[in-house]
Amino acid sequence: MIREVDDLLRWRPDLGTLPDQANRLRSQLDHIHSDLIGASSLTVAELRLLPLLPTHHSFREIGQHLQLSQHTVKTQALSIYRKLGVSSRGQAIHQLQETGLLAR
Repeated sequence: MIREVDDLLRWRPDLGTLPDQANRLRSQLDHIHSDLIGASSLTVAELRLLPLLPTHHSFREIGQHLQLSQHTVKTQALSIYRKLGVSSRGQAIHQLQETGLLAR
């Protein structure tokens, strides 16, 4: 759709608010795309950890549940944060909910 709008705007750049609306939509799509790129690179082990992040259990407790060491859980969580471009568990949860990888 954006390509069609761009083609149309090449021929008629003076179409009222359409150029501004197209730029806003393009910006939103770029943001969503960048979110999905990070999320799509999660490993199977990291994906297994995702549903446990919003539980507010400690990494030690999550590790016990998954039969992993606390260090492994922390390493996987930090890798998730890095891939999502966030720096905390709360930000990761929010980002995952926004991308649809976690239910709200």
